[in-house]
Amino acid sequence: MSKNRQLKTTSLFGTGVTTTVSITLVLFLLGLTFFVAVMGREISSFIKENLSITIELSEDTNDAAAAKLQKQLNAKPYIKSVTFISKDEIKQDLIKELGGDPEEILGYTPASNYFDITLKSEYANIDSIRVVEKSLKGQKIVKSFLYSEDTIQMINSNLSKLGTGLLVLAAILMFISFTLIRNTIRLNIYAKRFLINTMQLVGATNGFIRKPFVIKAIGYGVIAAIIANIGITALIYTLTKEFPEIISIIKIENLVVLYVIVIILGILLPLLATTSAVNRYLKMNTNNLYHA
Repeated sequence: MSKNRQLKTTSLFGTGVTTTVSITLVLFLLGLTFFVAVMGREISSFIKENLSITIELSEDTNDAAAAKLQKQLNAKPYIKSVTFISKDEIKQDLIKELGGDPEEILGYTPASNYFDITLKSEYANIDSIRVVEKSLKGQKIVKSFLYSEDTIQMINSNLSKLGTGLLVLAAILMFISFTLIRNTIRLNIYAKRFLINTMQLVGATNGFIRKPFVIKAIGYGVIAAIIANIGITALIYTLTKEFPEIISIIKIENLVVLYVIVIILGILLPLLATTSAVNRYLKMNTNNLYHA
């Protein structure tokens, strides 16, 4: 008798662990997908605001004129950052690379003063850049306005496709997740189908029969959600250690939203899956239980 009880307890524990692990893995994958989706705007802005545009200055530009233009650029609403690079700095870099004075090697000085600018994300598109280019090219000290149109178009196009792809992926994962959780829980409830039928025969209501299964499933889901959130946090922490630059695009409020979403899914998915599985056996004829 004691041995049977021990086996039953072990079986229930094993079933609970299996269910919790299955839900945890599903929630972890969903959480990562939602993390990328929630962070999508920040990631997009980060990439766009790191697109560099070069404003080459005329050779006769003096320091005062360059400083004046830099002040004007910093005052523009579309400018994210402005960095002045002098031809002396470029010359020193070339000396290190070439191993000698580039003027002696090439016969002329290939360097000139320039500004390296980045735009705010909402202006980092070809149409806006052309407007910026037109306004700056009217100034005498601006020799050229250099940027890669193909690269910018490709990045914007890929970011748009990425956003659409993430939405589709999230929808597919939601469907797969619900199916996996439902099947896992259905296997657990399958072993208790005769108990469900017995409870029906003695007059228990459907709600009364469902209640313990639902409560247990929600318990598994909450535990799984907590573990999944810990796993996601550990992964994010590892990423920030490997790539410190992404710290600037990770916001606390986005992480809070992510954790809440994972917990809600941890409650909702097992709840729906359990209700669906129990209802299946509640509606089943007693004779059919032997062949279910």
